[in-house]
Formats: sequence, C-alpha cells, structure tokens
Amino acid sequence: MADFPRELTKEEYEATFSPPMLDVTETAEENVPLWDYLDPVIEELYHTCSAWDWRVMFIYESRDGLIQHLNVPVPKDNTYLSVVVDKPNAGCAAGDHIQHLDQLRAFAAAARVGLIPVLAPGDFRNA
Repeated sequence: MADFPRELTKEEYEATFSPPMLDVTETAEENVPLWDYLDPVIEELYHTCSAWDWRVMFIYESRDGLIQHLNVPVPKDNTYLSVVVDKPNAGCAAGDHIQHLDQLRAFAAAARVGLIPVLAPGDFRNA
C-alpha cells in the first residue's frame, strides 16, 4: 500500500483497464487496507460530506486478475472515487482517480472497438 494517496492521471488510470473488466463485487477478497488509504482522500476532497454513506459499491478486476478497481460513489451524480489495486505488488494501492460514470462508459466503448490502446497490467507504474 502506498504510504500516501496518489492521484492517478487520466492516462495512468485508463492504462489499468483491460476490457472487459469483470465484476467481482460479490466475490472479491480484501487486498488492501482501503480505508487507511481513502480516509485522507475523502477528508481532503469531501470534508463537508461526513454524513455520506462511504462504501465500496463495485469492484472490477482485469481478466488476468492482476488489477482491481474499487469504486466508491461520491456525493456527485454518476461519479466514483476509484482506487486501483495492483494485486501482484502485494496488493498495493497504485493510486486513485475521480471517475465520472458517463466518461467511463464512453472510454469502455472506445476501448472495445480498438480506438484506445490498452496497456499491459503494470505499465501504468512507468507512465
């Protein structure tokens, strides 16, 4: 786990996708101390929203099982705080990214038809 939160750029975040990502929300095991990582991010970005129901709503995993996206809804419509977990790297949280669901759907559609190259897992660490 990173010692401090690190916001991923859009490019770094997109490099962690390997469409189609698999919904493992019901079967995923806890790989990282998520709230140790997220609490400072939430405090910095959403400090006025302490009554919000902070929880992981969806967990998506790459087909090879190396990368997970833990998606926490934030108090803005169709927006999630997504934590990227690099499972082979001792379950390290590689970083976080604010993702608007509408943008995510557009990106996934473009990746499916080959309009956006998708990097191999781990490549985002060197971006």
